[in-house]
Amino acid sequence: MQEDKEIFVEIYIKKDLLRRKAMGRKEQAAQLLKDSSWFQDASDSLVDALASKMELVEAEDGHLFVEEGKFITHILVIEEGTLVRTKLSVDKQDLEKARDSFRKTHVSRRSSIIQEDCIKVDEVKGRGRITGLLHNVHEDTQAYATITSVGKAKVWLLHGEDFREIVSSKPEHSLDMMQAMARVLRTGSKSLASLVRKAHKAGITDEDGNGSQVLKVLCYDTASWVSNGFKPAVDKFNSQNDSFRIEMDFTAERLSEKSATYAAGYDVVCLFVNDNADANIIQTLSLVGAKMIAMRCAGFDRVDTKAARAYGLTVCRVPAYSPYAVAEHAVALLMAVNRKIAKASNRVRMANFTLDDGLMGMDIHGKTVGVMGTGKIGQILCNIVLGFGANLICYDVFENDAIKKMGGKYVSKEEIFAQSDVLFLMMPLLEATHHTINEDTLLKLKKGVVLINTSRGGLVDTKALLKGVRSGIISGVGMDVYENEQEYFFQDWSARNIQDPDLVALLGSANVVLTAHQAFFTKEAVDKIVSTTIDNINAFQQGKTGQEHPNNCIPAVKN
Repeated sequence: MQEDKEIFVEIYIKKDLLRRKAMGRKEQAAQLLKDSSWFQDASDSLVDALASKMELVEAEDGHLFVEEGKFITHILVIEEGTLVRTKLSVDKQDLEKARDSFRKTHVSRRSSIIQEDCIKVDEVKGRGRITGLLHNVHEDTQAYATITSVGKAKVWLLHGEDFREIVSSKPEHSLDMMQAMARVLRTGSKSLASLVRKAHKAGITDEDGNGSQVLKVLCYDTASWVSNGFKPAVDKFNSQNDSFRIEMDFTAERLSEKSATYAAGYDVVCLFVNDNADANIIQTLSLVGAKMIAMRCAGFDRVDTKAARAYGLTVCRVPAYSPYAVAEHAVALLMAVNRKIAKASNRVRMANFTLDDGLMGMDIHGKTVGVMGTGKIGQILCNIVLGFGANLICYDVFENDAIKKMGGKYVSKEEIFAQSDVLFLMMPLLEATHHTINEDTLLKLKKGVVLINTSRGGLVDTKALLKGVRSGIISGVGMDVYENEQEYFFQDWSARNIQDPDLVALLGSANVVLTAHQAFFTKEAVDKIVSTTIDNINAFQQGKTGQEHPNNCIPAVKN
């Protein structure tokens, strides 16, 4: 029975192919239009008229159909294959040059350029899929993205002038198109209505009642310290500034694909360390009108800066708030781990005042302390470490003369692993520093080392870390960051089950002291975060966008 069914399907496919080959070009184009969602219910008169003007292009991989920023002149109807819509990710001043270069690039090389220099918006594929129709209702509409073929494709082109002439030639043709548009637009009506409601709720205005321009900001992932810090600072800014006002709203939701539409009606979104701003989310932010991402932190590894550049969003950060806060917290973690402070405190609270080997620590004086990463925070930490009377060794790809002057010694990565009794990780999270502590590293570490990380969770492979703790290679760990912290940190999980087995293992280890990304959290640091964020928004409003923004964090495009 199954074999008969497969034979029937095979015969049907062969007959369908033969039927299509027997068709003339006009009939093929007409049938293709009928297979599309736009024209499935259109009159034969309209379909035949449009089909008579359509031309087939059998495109090779990388064929350029539509160029970003240029006027859209044709409607594209796919018979076979896939088209991809992309945006070039280059600096604004280099955009025209990059578009011209892409246009002149041989078709065989365009796919590699798309992968390296472009952001993928979406794909259009499948028989009868149409793109460019709404853009050709009126002439002189500029393309939002570049459209090229992925692999070989058969695409029918209909010139916009022919489309407009045919649709307007007969009332029934215009009625057909109106019905088709109503049907297609209805499918997105709920999403559209949701956006409209959110926009009205946000109270979109260009000016306030006094005629001052208003810049609207939405803060995601808001805790009490965020709103309590920003509200009086914004009020103070507005009272001292006549050119424009900042209106700042707050949501406890983190930025995600689901919550990105909350930004409808806002010019700026203000994000924190665990908000997700990947390419899809940045596309949504751009579509709902956001023009700037203001990070209220130093790190921006969850922001797709390539996508931000492509969609024309300015991204800025707070490069430094209180390096002393982070350095001091790192030392606090060291002392908590080394002197068993949490364990000792819990015992005393239970009226157990005895001492045993489980509470014994070591003198930091005279020990070898390694600091990996000697930027501003690392330099402050080095100064504190020397106050203990420790032997300071450091590793950084860029050696800091101030460290050498204070008595620190730079060594190789292998040497700092082998010699350190205490090892601080103070580097940024980059591709080269990801999982600096891993299974291979364990074999190089001095047995009994105390490891402290207040920088980025991704510097440490957690599974390898747990293995090192269980084996005794690592005698203690102080962590303020965790590589998979996004789902948990800055949220209350006390009444819920944690599903992450590595996090559960860390919390259950007597040799680990873990704090929830609070190293920065001092009054001085929060004040600096608030003031710098407002300064960043002010600079943006004054025209400092993209690479020109003083705290821009989108890397320049390498020529």
